[in-house]
Amino acid sequence: MKLLGTTYPILALRSLLFYGSAVVAAVPFLLLWPALLLSRDIVYAITDRYLWVQLWLLRVICGVRYEIGGLAHVPEEPVIIAAQHESTWETLYFELLFRRPVMYAKKPIFSYPVFGPVMRKMGHIPVDIGGSADDMRAGFRAGVAALEAGRSLLIFPSGTRRPSQDVPLQAGVGVLYQLAGCPVLPVRLNSGDCWPHDSFVKRPGTIHVEIGPAIPTGRVRRQFMADLTAALAP
Repeated sequence: MKLLGTTYPILALRSLLFYGSAVVAAVPFLLLWPALLLSRDIVYAITDRYLWVQLWLLRVICGVRYEIGGLAHVPEEPVIIAAQHESTWETLYFELLFRRPVMYAKKPIFSYPVFGPVMRKMGHIPVDIGGSADDMRAGFRAGVAALEAGRSLLIFPSGTRRPSQDVPLQAGVGVLYQLAGCPVLPVRLNSGDCWPHDSFVKRPGTIHVEIGPAIPTGRVRRQFMADLTAALAP
């Protein structure tokens, strides 16, 4: 479907239409709110379907598509997924693309109506930005526990959303790599081109997600950090 016009007013109008349509599409799913009392699998089944609807709306209304390369690199066993972080796009849709990984998220999100209980039900891990060393250690333990329970762990080692990935990785990813003792899967993307982190306007185009070969276990932290930095380099 070819979209007409790429001026800012037209793009802004499409973006507003996308958000409005996403809200309307959410109404039937909100009627299933009591399902939060049921199993995690049922909650995931509901949220997955809503996210697929969102992806369809994003493509039809805003002209935003996506392509994934390197799927052969994704192992069957749990893995740490270390991804670039350019926009909200990957925090929403990596649930679909990577078989429902556990994710670190800012602590205030867990207090939001509707969204917060869903995050807790899915087993995501709250992070207190600027918290104490004990808070950090608790977060590491929760991540390792998720991996030991058979779930992959999604992290964004560059920290918050950034328009450029030419930034140092946070040291915590190296600590987690050593504590967990499992491979790390590097993921590059360009989601900020279509879903800018500092604007509600969505721009038509294709988001490319490239999955690299997993970094194996057993490397010293300094070597691991250098390997991951190279794998995520622009």
